[in-house]
Amino acid sequence: MLSNEEARDRLASHPLPANPWVQASDNAILIHAEYTDTIERMLRWVPKTRWSARRRCWIVPLSGLELVRSILPELCRLAEAMQDTPVAPEAVAPEGSGDTLDETEARHLFRDAARLLYGSDWQRDTARALGREEAALARWLLGEGVMEAPPATLLAEMLALMQRRAVNITNAADALARRMERAGQADRAPAGAVGS
Repeated sequence: MLSNEEARDRLASHPLPANPWVQASDNAILIHAEYTDTIERMLRWVPKTRWSARRRCWIVPLSGLELVRSILPELCRLAEAMQDTPVAPEAVAPEGSGDTLDETEARHLFRDAARLLYGSDWQRDTARALGREEAALARWLLGEGVMEAPPATLLAEMLALMQRRAVNITNAADALARRMERAGQADRAPAGAVGS
């Protein structure tokens, strides 16, 4: 295990990727996730790790920095899966505005769209739908890895997934509406009309 001073030096030279679930302070690493046995098992190797019911987060001593770094994609996936409501995708700049997407914005757009499509287990389902490796996709989303495809390609694949899903949902909704309409007509028919 690292000393606190060694951990601070490593964080200064190689900080944890920015994300809403795991942050390092001068004294500890905070993991904003509910208590689960899964996270407890993942962190059991770091002495004095505890879950704070008051703060609703895990508090990991700085000595556990490298363990947290090694399991960061899974910690973030679990923390995000505990959120109640998917986040709607962020607004894209209007056409012709001259704005271009940087990689950070591309990751946010991709993550928000995937969560809207697949809910709490979006990383696994998105990777499967795109035929990509889940761990590599998770590292790219955290800003720690490079995907085999550029962000523009990944966003285009996500857009295609969303468009297919929208068409499928629209078709299913239309079919359901037609069926309900037919059932409603049958329910309104006079009782003696059947078989007469």
